Amino acid sequence: MQEVNLTLAQAERYQTIKAALQGALNNEQAAKALRISVRQVQRLKQRVKCKGAAGVIHLNTGRKPANAIAPSIKEQVIRLASDEYQNYNFSHLADTLAEEHKIKLSDETLRLWMRPLGMGKAQRRLKKHRRRRPRREQEGELLFLDGSPHPWFGDDGPKVCLLLSSDDATGKPLWGKFQPNEDRNGCFEVCAQVFRRYGLPTAFYLDRASQFTTTRHGGTHVRQGPEVEHTHFERAMAQLAIGIIFAHSPQARGRGERLNGSFQQRLVAELVRKGITDCKAATKYLNGVFIPKYQKRFGRLPANPNSAWRPLLPEVDLQQILSAQHERMVANDNTVSFQGQDYQLTPPPGRCHLLHARIQVQERFDGSIHFVHPKLGELKTQKIEFDRRRKRVA
Repeated sequence: MQEVNLTLAQAERYQTIKAALQGALNNEQAAKALRISVRQVQRLKQRVKCKGAAGVIHLNTGRKPANAIAPSIKEQVIRLASDEYQNYNFSHLADTLAEEHKIKLSDETLRLWMRPLGMGKAQRRLKKHRRRRPRREQEGELLFLDGSPHPWFGDDGPKVCLLLSSDDATGKPLWGKFQPNEDRNGCFEVCAQVFRRYGLPTAFYLDRASQFTTTRHGGTHVRQGPEVEHTHFERAMAQLAIGIIFAHSPQARGRGERLNGSFQQRLVAELVRKGITDCKAATKYLNGVFIPKYQKRFGRLPANPNSAWRPLLPEVDLQQILSAQHERMVANDNTVSFQGQDYQLTPPPGRCHLLHARIQVQERFDGSIHFVHPKLGELKTQKIEFDRRRKRVA
């Protein structure tokens, strides 16, 4: 018989089968020693009788697998990963290759190819919670709203803030906005966009940022007494019958935090790849391209198919409700002072003056300021300009 080269494992298998052929071992003993079935031992004995030592070599040895990936595909993937997708992690890269290049690979295959070459961005593993909170059952039952400061346009770009709202039951991001810093007006705008697209949710799960709740006189974990006024955000949510749940730690809002972490990998890589470097363009790409794609890829069905979203009635004026509202008294000359600026009020038809009337100054999230009388509605105003000596200009 022709000489063959056997590996150590194959040589041990041959010696065991040879002993079974010589009667030193029965089939059950040989099967137990090789950790295979008795029928497989019988097959190996027949093959060794015919082929000798070559009979223990698996018939697929040296053959190319039917599902083997062509070397040209591997070279193309490595070239793309080292150039266009160098900031993508393995999971993100697998999704993008399938979507844009019709190359379907698992993230584990990409990891095996690129890790030996020192390539690929490792996916960050977050610590597990000590206790897992079950998801809400209905979509719209509980939303997250959070700001995430990060160099969203790449390591060399400025650090800006992404304000993002997401749903707890489905894990879907709903709408987001990029801006220099996290503030009340930005949060109001995100809420307005979500409410107009989906409806009114049952509740928000929020951190204790100053735009959401009062944290003075005792630290961020001390709830104030009834003598402390609510924030503008709390007042607006109460007016819309939307509940607020405040978390005592970032870990309590783990799903929202993990979503931000996922965005900081996937979204940053796509913004850098697209060459987007300003907040306005990034917001347009986020809501027009990235969020719909992310919802389709990672969104899940809620446990209860009945939606908890409440319809937004046509008579609800979100611009007015989602605003900072301040009370002012009209002076003797029909003027109101707000934020260091004097405004001349024009009395509505049928009224000679508004002296000593209490009106509401609304600072809306689009930056506009409106003066509203509780009975007469919105009032017309005009800014009063001053010269350098702080005298009114006639």
